[in-house]
Amino acid sequence: MIEDLNLLLEMNQLEKKAYELQLTKKDLPSRIEQLKLEIAREKARLDQITHATAEARTKIQENKDLAVQEQTALDESNARLENISTNREYDAVHTEIATHKKNIDMAHANVLHFQQTLENLEKDSEAIETEYKRVLEVNEPELKKLEEELSGIEGRIEAQRKLSELPRARIRKRILTVYDRVVQRRETPNIISALNRSKKYCGICNRTQTPQQLIEISKQNALITCESCGSILVWQEESVLEASALP
Repeated sequence: MIEDLNLLLEMNQLEKKAYELQLTKKDLPSRIEQLKLEIAREKARLDQITHATAEARTKIQENKDLAVQEQTALDESNARLENISTNREYDAVHTEIATHKKNIDMAHANVLHFQQTLENLEKDSEAIETEYKRVLEVNEPELKKLEEELSGIEGRIEAQRKLSELPRARIRKRILTVYDRVVQRRETPNIISALNRSKKYCGICNRTQTPQQLIEISKQNALITCESCGSILVWQEESVLEASALP
């Protein structure tokens, strides 16, 4: 029975590693997606302000060009005044002149407005670009690491499962039946607790075991479960337990 219990502990440790890797496998995609979203969010902010900056520059140039066009048209209207022969033509040209002047003033005002807008955007752009580079610097190495981990995790899980089959094949069937039943019910291999003279409680539910229960567990001649949570209780001397806890 002692050999069965030792093999059970060995198998359980391997199955717990496979289980932890399985949890990691489920968690990795969301962690990867979160990192990608953070990068994408900052990239979108940078793209948005880059587009707004380019648009402001375009507006400045468009209004400068408009001012030049209106000034040319104004000069032409002023020149036409010298050849006007009727009051009707005179009034029409003066209306044109007034319109061109108004358009020139509006174009100059727009140039000033968009130049101020551009100045503000360029200041904001520096901060946004700095934040984007910071997010890239922090997230890209972690993203690469997690993607590599995800690509190889299935192989690691399978390796742990194969290793656990070695002790499993040597454990008596009735003991395996109890173990597998508890694992299936709890949906986790974290169902074994080691006890000794110092540690007298179940490590799963923290229930302190009775003196008689501890004596029975220490004999290591039967498979004993916790009356509170149903976990399997095994005896391990302190030196063995401390060694197994080392990384």
